[in-house]
Amino acid sequence: MMMENIPVKGYLPTILIALFYGVIALSMGSNVHFWVLLLCGCVLFVRLSLYFGHNKHTPKKRTVNLLAVLSAIALLTTSGDLGLLPIMINLLILACSLKLMLIAYRRDFYQLIICATFLVACGFILYQSLFRSVFYALALIFLFYILLSAHAPYARAKIRQKRLAILLIQALPVAVLLFVFLPRLPPLWKMPEGKQTETGLSETMTPGDIAKLTKSDKLAFTATFDQRPPAPQNRYWRAFSLESFDGKTWTVSDTRHFARRQLQQINRVFTPRTQGVAIDYEIILEPTQKQWLVGLDTATPSDSSYSQNLWQGWDYQLSTRKPVFSRYAYALTSYPNTIRNQGIGSLDSQVNLQVPEQGNEETVDWVAALRQQHPNNQGFAKALMAYFKHNDFEYTLTPPPMTTDPVDSFLFTYKAGFCAHYASAMAYAFRLAGIPARIVSGYQGGTALNDNTLSIYQYDAHAWVEAWIDENGWQQFDPTTMVAPSRVNGGFEHAARYSGELIGEHPFNGLSHQGIFAYFSALGAKMDYMWSRWFLGFNEERQTDIFKHILGKLSPLRIALLGSSIILLIIGLLTLYFMPRRQRAPLAEHQRNYLTAVQLIEKFTGIRREDKSARRYFATVKGTLPDPVRRRFLTITEYFEHQEYDAPDPKVVIKTTLAQLKTALKNTKPILGDPPSP
Repeated sequence: MMMENIPVKGYLPTILIALFYGVIALSMGSNVHFWVLLLCGCVLFVRLSLYFGHNKHTPKKRTVNLLAVLSAIALLTTSGDLGLLPIMINLLILACSLKLMLIAYRRDFYQLIICATFLVACGFILYQSLFRSVFYALALIFLFYILLSAHAPYARAKIRQKRLAILLIQALPVAVLLFVFLPRLPPLWKMPEGKQTETGLSETMTPGDIAKLTKSDKLAFTATFDQRPPAPQNRYWRAFSLESFDGKTWTVSDTRHFARRQLQQINRVFTPRTQGVAIDYEIILEPTQKQWLVGLDTATPSDSSYSQNLWQGWDYQLSTRKPVFSRYAYALTSYPNTIRNQGIGSLDSQVNLQVPEQGNEETVDWVAALRQQHPNNQGFAKALMAYFKHNDFEYTLTPPPMTTDPVDSFLFTYKAGFCAHYASAMAYAFRLAGIPARIVSGYQGGTALNDNTLSIYQYDAHAWVEAWIDENGWQQFDPTTMVAPSRVNGGFEHAARYSGELIGEHPFNGLSHQGIFAYFSALGAKMDYMWSRWFLGFNEERQTDIFKHILGKLSPLRIALLGSSIILLIIGLLTLYFMPRRQRAPLAEHQRNYLTAVQLIEKFTGIRREDKSARRYFATVKGTLPDPVRRRFLTITEYFEHQEYDAPDPKVVIKTTLAQLKTALKNTKPILGDPPSP
């Protein structure tokens, strides 16, 4: 079978597909190497020179193969900081760009179209904001236009655009039906994990790490409450606990991680005994590539449908059954007044009393002396908080480096640090005093998007302490509030501006926070939130709610009937779209001309023809027409009757008379009075 060749010169689809790859590669931002973008630009230049005939032949295969080898070596040596998915995207863009240089057959063109579609899908995965989604949707439409251009390269652009619009309109109702009613099946493969999480929180924390997150204004999650949100000082969003400490760094405990995995395998669910006022809200979490979730203490799934996918840990940590690779919506109910004295007491004590054997000797001696003064656990906790309040500590985003005995350096030498410094020092002091303690990593605060919705950004990342205080169980302590109460009461931005550390490098100093730019920034955030909640947040639980609304009580029979109805509806739509239609015979030229004249007369006189014959309609309107108009309309009517009922007479110049009629109508006005009877 012979393969159809693609012209080298003057073939527009090759230029369009080369331009498409360049734009898509550019849209991937930091996920694509700069030298890959340069290669895409070079490929576009090569295709342009071939299109205009400056070069007669495509580059030799030997040259392109050598370039492919060099590109592969460069990709291997420059992709150490990228995750697996960005590396594969770079590799695909490279392969397609090199293929564009040698494209010769229509089969090659179709292969490039398929790869381009896959790249658009990767764009939807990496970037899920409203504006990025609109961009990639338009890119996909442009890709379809390129495909139509390849099938009909000599058709006018207007015809191709009309055909594309018809196809998109036909596909829209089918896509809506599939989106709403298609079962939410699990993915067929696992998304490759990157080296860094999207939100920025890490399960390893060295004092100072969270301060790096304050330079990012990326969205972490949004929370929508059924009523007004809690007060700012009560917005502590727990993510996970850090319980292992080596003297410098806090990490998630391996013992806790192993115990959680064992409990999940035997399906031993922890259901805390809650009390007090309930707070209902929904969270839309940005991709983290991890399983932990965020929520206010003490958080539980709002109903049984969410319980199937959420896991409540014995350390009050919420997690999902699968890592969060895309925006994830879930509903919670929190009980802030619940006494957290439940769990596995032996495991909590074992994990949260461990201290390193060496290091920070000055802190060890200080805690021993303080413990003698305050043998009561609650009194000791108050003494620790008072120490931070009355000893000239400073809240700063840029503390000096503390590489040796960091707790000693922070407590007694520099007395300056970020929230992680304060939390680390206090949790370590609790453990030295024999009180189980751990660091909770999460977020604090939130920016109001509307009356019931908060947006929490990366710069809201925070760390605080939980300590087991007698029968009251785990109690929350935030030593940062003793030094910078505005950090909790007014949010991070307010505290950082007050300290004067936002000058020069922080994103809050940009135009997006000034005047009209702030307005459009807020508008964009609201639109993106609505997109996340109603489209990206359309999960299995919301789909079940729609089924309940349509069917009432769910049963296998009703669900089967609904599914069959949707399938039949889609089949009916496809049949309607593609069933051959009987074409109406086109109108003859004299018929089109007469109907045009009738439309002009109807508009001029306000008298409609309806079902009157040509001669009778002329008799109806002739009394309202000025003489020049009447004579020309009579000529057109007679010609129409002659052509319709008699032998054609080519000597009558109907087109000229029609043009004269239009001119006469423009230059005259209707005759006032009642029209004569027909």
